[in-house]
Amino acid sequence: LTNADCRVIGEMSQDTQTVAIFSDALLWKVAKGNVQSNYVFGTIHVSDPKITNLPETVKSALRNSEIFVMEALPSPEEALLLSQMMFYTDGTTLKDYLDDDLFNRTVKVLSNFQLSIEAVSVMRPWAAFLMMNYPPGNTMPLDLKLFEIATSQGARTIGLETLSEQGAVFSKIALDDQFRLLLDTVCNYDLVIQNIEEMKRLYLKKDLNGLFNLGTQHAYADEQVYRELSKRLLTDRNKIMVDRMETVLQGGDAFIAIGALHLPGNEGVIARLREQGYKITAIY
Repeated sequence: LTNADCRVIGEMSQDTQTVAIFSDALLWKVAKGNVQSNYVFGTIHVSDPKITNLPETVKSALRNSEIFVMEALPSPEEALLLSQMMFYTDGTTLKDYLDDDLFNRTVKVLSNFQLSIEAVSVMRPWAAFLMMNYPPGNTMPLDLKLFEIATSQGARTIGLETLSEQGAVFSKIALDDQFRLLLDTVCNYDLVIQNIEEMKRLYLKKDLNGLFNLGTQHAYADEQVYRELSKRLLTDRNKIMVDRMETVLQGGDAFIAIGALHLPGNEGVIARLREQGYKITAIY
């Protein structure tokens, strides 16, 4: 692949925007019968103090919960397994697929994440793509901040997934499609940075509908690779998460923190919980 394979991402027209149900709050009370109420909170993987400094409503719900549930617990063992998935170990390198200019552009972007040229050279394309779509920074993001608070309060902690399962969402994408995703990100990284700032703004407004549309605003969003990625990341995992949180919800008194985009929409976690007979109440 060369710079000639780059595509400039353009915006989609306004008539492509969707309006999703359950998209106007980040914190939801989930209750059924006489069970002590649970909370589901939408997070975002950034470390901006404006976001990690939690509002009192959220802190109170977390403080009064005996169980803390997140997408995946940050155990050292799982972190090691994920790291092993992210890097080639058979002598393959990114330079086998990218010309010098594109490889150097990739190195430059990933240097923001304290990755050396040697590390970048053996990253799998899906891992490089995934890393680039997080905001640079070396302070604690919101989901880990919540985990730290919960453990300091003595809450029991549970993961709905493993880090390995999360990595497999990307690693199972066809190699050509992995490089398509990487190339679009490298070639339009200035737009990625803009979108991260817009994402934070929308999150602070509790505008999940805006967040959803932000992720589908570019001209390639309707391509099969992006549709498949969205299905793998959201639709498929929403069902898995709801299935796995059922036992916790039945016990009550849990605070469940998952990515905000898992909450809204007809196939989102909140709608699925309502379908299962839970009373859903927007709190914040």
